[in-house]
Amino acid sequence: MGKNYMPEVAKILGVEIGEEFEIIINEMKMLTHGPYKITDNAIVDYVGCKTKDLLYGLLTGEYTLQKRPWRPTEGGWFYHIYGNGGGLTAKFFNFNNVYDLALLNMGNCFPTKEAAEAAVPEMLEKFEEIKKGVRE
Repeated sequence: MGKNYMPEVAKILGVEIGEEFEIIINEMKMLTHGPYKITDNAIVDYVGCKTKDLLYGLLTGEYTLQKRPWRPTEGGWFYHIYGNGGGLTAKFFNFNNVYDLALLNMGNCFPTKEAAEAAVPEMLEKFEEIKKGVRE
């Protein structure tokens, strides 16, 4: 049996094994059976159906891979920014927790401390916009 190249293919395409992504045709139209992910032996759609055509399309440039935005997982750790610009690590409880959903909705959930620190200016700007509506 030959070598399995799927981990290298995933790396070339810029995703991790198991990371969800979308596939775009002609830079405009998104395929409808996403999200897709690369497994150890195939590209699969949202229900786990394997397809070789998608891999061929991605490798030849007929299709474009579009990464999905990072989202915290239930019970996973993430970083968010306080109103004063300070950062904090927190546990994402679940998608029914109003506080967690509010942070997620305003884009205030980050996978790393570095990503949170880089977003401080943008988040402070968002906070000021929100405060304007309250003060008027």
